[in-house]
Amino acid sequence: MNIAKTVLVTMLLSVCTLALARKETLYNEHYIGPDENQAWEELAVPMPAYPTANEQWANIYVNQTYTGQPKLMLNSISIQTDHTVHYILNQQSNQGINNLSTEAIHCPTRRMKVFGFGDDVNKRWIQPRNSQWKVIGTTLNQLDKVRSVLYQTFCEDGLPRNQQELMKRITTRAMR
Repeated sequence: MNIAKTVLVTMLLSVCTLALARKETLYNEHYIGPDENQAWEELAVPMPAYPTANEQWANIYVNQTYTGQPKLMLNSISIQTDHTVHYILNQQSNQGINNLSTEAIHCPTRRMKVFGFGDDVNKRWIQPRNSQWKVIGTTLNQLDKVRSVLYQTFCEDGLPRNQQELMKRITTRAMR
């Protein structure tokens, strides 16, 4: 019985010695992520045309208890070289009132920005006075549930490579 304990202790000490001999770091050396020290420069993207009555919209599924009816204008989605995705969103109320906005999500920083709010009477965009990039939140802490779904659709697994991949993500991740 003592021999078995001695062999076990010797094996454990050997494993511990090997672990300590290995180069220890506080971070994963193999992960290649965004360079957080690199300054990000936002591209100047012109405001899109105001939506017409015959636009194609996709309903966004948030969860079973979400009471709004968010919709994404499919032909408004554009992926920019600064890793932003621009789109038009309609957060339609249960009464059918349109709440249009033209927005963008910056994938590397998990932030979103509103560039304009829809004026449905005059069919124009109204620019906000103080438009800033705001944190969307994480999956566990969803500050904005609709934008969290859009972030998961556009940004998880990297930006879509083409229009076909984008449409597949919208149907599988946002519409469910």
